[in-house]
Amino acid sequence: GEEAVAGATICALGCNGPELFTNLISLYTGSDAGIGVVVGSEIFNLLIIVGAATLAAPALPLQIEKVPFARDVAFYALSIVMLYLALLDKMITWFECTTLLGAAAVYVAVVYFTTDIANCLGLNPAAATDAAAAPSSKKKAKMHGVEVDVEEIVHSRMVDGHNAGASTPWNMDITTHGIYAEPADEKEGTKSDKPPKRGSIGFEFASPDAMLGTVLKYKDLREVVIMEMGVINLEFYHNFKHVTLKITVPDSDKRDELLRNIEHHSLGRPWIHGYDTTVKGACEHLMHAMKSKEYGIGLKLSAIPEFIIDVLLKSTLFAVDVKDIKKERRWPLCFLGAMFWLAVFSWMMLEIANEIHYNIPALPSSFLGITVCAIGTSFPNAVASILMSQQNKPAAAIANALGSNVQNVFLAMAFPWVIYSYQTGYQPINQKVAGITEGVFWMMATLILVVFFVLLPNTCTLSKCNGLVLIMVYVVYLVLTSGETFGLWPP
Repeated sequence: GEEAVAGATICALGCNGPELFTNLISLYTGSDAGIGVVVGSEIFNLLIIVGAATLAAPALPLQIEKVPFARDVAFYALSIVMLYLALLDKMITWFECTTLLGAAAVYVAVVYFTTDIANCLGLNPAAATDAAAAPSSKKKAKMHGVEVDVEEIVHSRMVDGHNAGASTPWNMDITTHGIYAEPADEKEGTKSDKPPKRGSIGFEFASPDAMLGTVLKYKDLREVVIMEMGVINLEFYHNFKHVTLKITVPDSDKRDELLRNIEHHSLGRPWIHGYDTTVKGACEHLMHAMKSKEYGIGLKLSAIPEFIIDVLLKSTLFAVDVKDIKKERRWPLCFLGAMFWLAVFSWMMLEIANEIHYNIPALPSSFLGITVCAIGTSFPNAVASILMSQQNKPAAAIANALGSNVQNVFLAMAFPWVIYSYQTGYQPINQKVAGITEGVFWMMATLILVVFFVLLPNTCTLSKCNGLVLIMVYVVYLVLTSGETFGLWPP
């Protein structure tokens, strides 16, 4: 449906943006790292993301959704064959790059009609729907006695993190006022004239698929952000996980009551503040991080680069920041602004790779692109896959990895080639880059390996052993590629 098409187009541009811009910029700068980043990302996604998602799955063997898996495997195999044929003569013609880009449109159409096609073939319609493509909806709940609309948002690069589900009540509290902890201001052997404060552990979810488990703990609640139009964002952080509970309370008196209850039961630990789309908001966030006793030395240090990036984004995107509810309709401009910054950061990564090659000639740009840069651009996807698996959605993580690989070839490679070929008078594009042909063979070999594991007895499942093997194969790939680069053995 429309959600799946959005995932295969708009979200695909966002997910594959670093690879797309790296390839585009490398065409104009003459760097060999661009296409290497895309090929390296393909191999990383299939081996590390699928392997990590399998190992992180709460229940094994991991069940694969048959129809989306078969669809994405077929298109990924097609994209590899088309890429191999296009690179045979080390040149990319106008016909070849437009054909690849046209295949992206075909893929989007098939994604849109997947359920209809599955129904015509007599397959199970439920299995034909991608887990990540299900429509999101708010859920009714009571939080500290106040009726609210709740939406859980999981922060990751790979997918739209809005938690899907029907509009059914959530059991947010074990009791009317929450789950009580020990008094926070009393120590053993001491007395206080003040009434003891009692802190709540958090909110209990009826659904076991909540990102941070069935209980969102107050100790993980770092910020309470007061938005416009009765919306409050509760920002939970736990290790690499970041989840936002978007709470809507239309009545202002009820909203104020809820804020007082949250502050009381959390013992005032979270930072309660309004959302500021300007640089002033970034400065306030840095000052809070440096002064807060809840932030350890690691969080204080990480707040500095976060502040620098926040200043860059807020100084340019404040007028179209869709986190401000009044500006949600400006999402196309916000998307374009985000893509601009993706392009800037991709250019910076390429420049660093070129400088490393310039100062250390033994490290060619193509090698850096296919290994270090590829890992850098795909690492957020790997983290997201682990988080999704822990959320009991490992099949969705694998489906997104395969879909991302398809669009890496059809969009991240083909689109920059089309732009560059058009601007150079439809001249063939030289793609004589060391290690790329071998990389394409690795793409096909790793796909065959994944399909082989899925088709083993206990069809359409992946085991812990399969996940470990996939990760080990990637390690072997890095060792072989490094050995060939440094002349330890012939290519």
